Amino acid sequence: MRFVVLAVATLILLGIVGFSIYSGSSNENIKDDKNIIQKTSETDENDIFKEIKLDNSSITAPESYDRFETVIVNPAKFRELASNGTVNLSLMGEDYELKLQEREIQKPNVNSYMGYIAGKPQSSVFFTVKNNTIDGCINVDFFNQSYGIASTGEKYEGKTVHLLWRYYSEGGEEEIRKNYSLDPLEFSLRNSDKKSHEINIELFDFYNNSVFKENYAMNPEDEIFSPEITVEPGYYRYKIILDNKFTFEQRVTASYAANLGGSEKLHINIIDNPDNPIEFVSEIA
Repeated sequence: MRFVVLAVATLILLGIVGFSIYSGSSNENIKDDKNIIQKTSETDENDIFKEIKLDNSSITAPESYDRFETVIVNPAKFRELASNGTVNLSLMGEDYELKLQEREIQKPNVNSYMGYIAGKPQSSVFFTVKNNTIDGCINVDFFNQSYGIASTGEKYEGKTVHLLWRYYSEGGEEEIRKNYSLDPLEFSLRNSDKKSHEINIELFDFYNNSVFKENYAMNPEDEIFSPEITVEPGYYRYKIILDNKFTFEQRVTASYAANLGGSEKLHINIIDNPDNPIEFVSEIA
């Protein structure tokens, strides 16, 4: 099955402003090629993020941060855990169980993941993982609390130093509600095959309640657009059954039509491929 992401959260890399980084106490001092004294600190339980302290660093933090750390990362370990669909991370003393789905982006040595936090319906997770870096955004509840992780130009023992920051805003959703409306979920269907097909589409919320269900009969070259499906912000799951034989699932997020985007639109294309008869494209308008 081919899945292409046309848009991801632009929250991942926000604007940067100058900031001096505090250097705490530690038992170990190491110098890199730039003569920056670097002090090791804690590691999360899966050894994906390891906090370090930097003296005389030029690394700057996002303007809207609440708290930040400098860390080194383990992309190989992240990929290993993400391949099973679950990554457990400890971020600034908070433990999160991430449920991830890999997205095809057709770039060598690059993996893209999207998902949510287990038990949190208004959450979303985006990661781009390369051989030496992990960049991403973890929205704990969409509007009030999120984390960002971004690679920097600094090195520690040959590894790329990353900035991990937290954003917190009490009452963030209330402010969004004042200025923006809910962006409904939508999907499109296209039959690019030479045969006619039947397709059943059902949409479930975070708690597995059905919020939309419809059957479609499609002739070759037919294209169908769904009605607007108005739902509360959160994580949703499409269950798609083709010809009562093939079953697929795709997850999407619903949000407000704000400046940074809105709800995901899912495009479903039936193709002439017995092994993978459906293409999916997800976009955020």
